Amino acid sequence: MLRIALAAVFIAIVPAVQAQDDKVYRALPSETTEKMLLDLKIDFKKASSKKGDEHYYEFTRDGFKIRLTQFSPQELKLDCVFRGVPLDTVNQWNFSSRVGRAVHYKDPSGEITMLEYGLDVSGGVTAGTVKQYVLRFDEELKKYDKYVNGAIAEDTILEPKAVTAEKLENILKAQGINYKTKANNAGVIMFDFELNGHNLRLYNFGGKDLMIDTHFKKISLEDSNRYNLNRKFVRVVNYKDKDAEYTALECNLDCEGGITEGMIRHWIMSFGEDARHFSDYTKKLQPAQKK
Repeated sequence: MLRIALAAVFIAIVPAVQAQDDKVYRALPSETTEKMLLDLKIDFKKASSKKGDEHYYEFTRDGFKIRLTQFSPQELKLDCVFRGVPLDTVNQWNFSSRVGRAVHYKDPSGEITMLEYGLDVSGGVTAGTVKQYVLRFDEELKKYDKYVNGAIAEDTILEPKAVTAEKLENILKAQGINYKTKANNAGVIMFDFELNGHNLRLYNFGGKDLMIDTHFKKISLEDSNRYNLNRKFVRVVNYKDKDAEYTALECNLDCEGGITEGMIRHWIMSFGEDARHFSDYTKKLQPAQKK
C-alpha cells in the first residue's frame, strides 16, 4: 500500500513540475529573462538603454565574455567579441555554420569580429528553449574560438620586446573589454578595466613580466593566508599606505621564456574568475568578522 501511495504522489507531482518547465512564452518580460539566467546559475551584470526598452546582461562562461541583449520581449541576441580576421575568413565560417553568424567590424581603434546568435521569442519558447539557446552558444563559441585561433596563428611565440602596450590593447579589444591606460613614474604602462563586476589593473613591466590585480576591503592576515593555502595561481596580499589599508588579489605572468596572445588572453580571463571567487570568499568572512 505504501508503494502505491508513493507512486500516486510521484505521478501527481511530476506533471505539475513538467507543466512549469513546459510553459510557453511568446513574450519574455525582463524579470522572466533574469530568472531564467539565475536558474542557469549565470551571475550577470545588467544595464538598460536610456529609454528602458532594451536590456543588456554581461557575464562570463568558460573564459568567454558574453553579452545577452534583450531588444524587446520577443527578441534576444547573444554575442561575444573576438579579434579581427579577414572578411573571407568570416564568410567561410558563415558558409559552414548552422546557427548564428560571425560579423566583421572595423573602426579607428582596430578590427574585431563578433559571434552572434539570435532567438525569436514571438513563435513561443520555454525555459528549456532558453537553456538550450545558451548551451548551444557555448558550443559555438568554442568552435569559433578554435577556428579564429587557427586563422590567426594565435600560438605564435612572442619575445618579451613584442609584448608591447599596443599588443595588450589589441588583446583587450578582442575580448570586448573597455580600458583606460596610464603610466606611473617608473614608466610602467597600466590598463584599468572592469571584468566580472570587478575593477582590475594590468601592469606591463617592459614585456618581461605582466601583473594583474584587484583591491578589496582589508581582511585579516590569517584569512589571507588561509586563502593562499588553497589556491594555485594567485596570491592575496595585505597592504597599508598613507590613506588606507586594503587587501589585494594578484597574479603575475612571466613572459621571458616566450608567450603567446592566447596565453595572455587566457590569463586575463581566468583572473576575472579568480576575482569572483575571492569576492565570494570575503563575503563569507563578513558575518564572522562582525561577531
